[in-house]
Amino acid sequence: MKLLNLTIQDEFRSLHKGFSIDFHKNLDSMDTFQPFCFAGLNGSGKSNVLEALASIFYHLEFFVSKFRPNSFDKHFKRHVSTPDAYTLQYIIVQKDSPDLHRSYKVTITKKNNQKKKEDNEPQLFIQKYPYTDAVEKHKISMHPSKNNEEAAEAKYYLPDLVVAYSSGENETLSLPFIKNRLINFDKYCEDYKKNIVFDEPESSLIFIDEGMSQAVLLAALIFEDKTTLKPLKKELGIQKLQSFTIHLNNQRLSQEIELTEKPLLFHIESIVEQLKKCASSWYTQPKDILGEGGKIHSVTSLDFYVDEATKAAFKKHFSSSFELFRFFQVLYELNSNIVSESIKEEVYSSKGFYTKGKLPVAAPIDTVFHFLDYKILKKIKGEKKPKALLLREFSDGEQQFLHTIGICLMLKERRTLLLLDEPETHFNPAWRAKFIKILNDSIEAGKPNNGNNVHILKDVILTSHSPFIISDCMPNNVVFFDRHKETELVEAKSAKEMDIKTFGMSVETILDELFNYNQSIGDWSNETLLEIDFDSIKTEADKKALKKKLRILGPSIEKDLVLAKLNRLKLEK
Repeated sequence: MKLLNLTIQDEFRSLHKGFSIDFHKNLDSMDTFQPFCFAGLNGSGKSNVLEALASIFYHLEFFVSKFRPNSFDKHFKRHVSTPDAYTLQYIIVQKDSPDLHRSYKVTITKKNNQKKKEDNEPQLFIQKYPYTDAVEKHKISMHPSKNNEEAAEAKYYLPDLVVAYSSGENETLSLPFIKNRLINFDKYCEDYKKNIVFDEPESSLIFIDEGMSQAVLLAALIFEDKTTLKPLKKELGIQKLQSFTIHLNNQRLSQEIELTEKPLLFHIESIVEQLKKCASSWYTQPKDILGEGGKIHSVTSLDFYVDEATKAAFKKHFSSSFELFRFFQVLYELNSNIVSESIKEEVYSSKGFYTKGKLPVAAPIDTVFHFLDYKILKKIKGEKKPKALLLREFSDGEQQFLHTIGICLMLKERRTLLLLDEPETHFNPAWRAKFIKILNDSIEAGKPNNGNNVHILKDVILTSHSPFIISDCMPNNVVFFDRHKETELVEAKSAKEMDIKTFGMSVETILDELFNYNQSIGDWSNETLLEIDFDSIKTEADKKALKKKLRILGPSIEKDLVLAKLNRLKLEK
């Protein structure tokens, strides 16, 4: 999965009609780690590109899918999307052969100016390698089979996964994923009603928030080996996963659904049994204790004290870290059982802002699934023995670090678009300097045993203000966002176009060249230097007094320049 170009032919957020951004241009570099870093001042539009991509793939996903719940279908229009007109191009390899020479160039076009509704629906074309004019383009069907038994053929040419993570409250980015969770829940219920055998979620969209990140980390710590997890030990002092508890409230389906007597978890009872076989101990509180007429059918608690035998049990009953994560994802999405049909309709029709606030926040007793006593053994500086800490006791930066690495380790051979919105905001400077390398190492560590190249399967786009991260990205892949001085329209130019060699460039130079900030110190401390009136310094005593005053400032280039100017002054003794 490698993006080539996105052109917006309809306004989207701050992106104007005609906005265009190029991604990969060199086919030879597609099998190497080449993340895209979007930089720019706040409000410059860089996050809007991530939001546009998430929104486009959300619409495409349910355009070709075999299932859409009735409440969602009322608001889903095949000929209307956000943005409503665009051209998107990317390269995608075959699932069974991550080889560029067996790949396809995918072009998806969406119009909004045609008279017939069907002419405004997205269309998908593929072209085999080497994608020249001599190679014929083929239009691929985007319509599911009759009776929606099979997804559309175009589903194969979409990414296997679109994964997003935001360190802040970027609700616009998360909106498609919030809707997606509700759809996954409704599909689970529909399959249950029709006695269809459980399968993993059909949708490719995954948003990593606090709940999902716990599942990501857990799956990684159970399945990955010491070599793969080395960055966690080196940077965070993590020794091992010590223990955790899974709490399952086996609720009955919501009263607004016909199956009020069927407990939610019975549809996946066989997989819950697999979890029990991995647990150190478990118990179930039956319905006769809780009361026949209650909302909860039963309560199950599974305790895991993690040792090599525990890991072996998980590897026996789950084929990979991703399979285990997907099951946790399903359990997590079952917490939507408390969301009423009226609220779902509000969310499905929402255009962006304040959507998350419409969803009820469940107390632990109202959730179907949650983790408890999630303890990790951590080496702490100054202490002889590692200490067992709850995951919640880790700092924001440590948790952010864990989430990002865990995501990369799980992706394996899946064709993935990874959207990271300011993933380093809670990092200290040393971690920011290491982030791109650790991202590369983590994706490499997830390489399958067959040795297939994993980088051609994945594209990583991140937004950042950090000069350390920009310094580790190639000029072709650093895109700077700014507004045109006259039109105020968003412009996106690569560092190469701006003749800026970002890779290996110093932090100070990046701040100067890209952010027009030519100081190495903060404005407040710099004012102390700017306020110096050199004309008032008449004697050596004046100079000496000023130097004494400047001792409050730490070492910096700005201070050195002031001191040098002072030393050049010829004064009376």
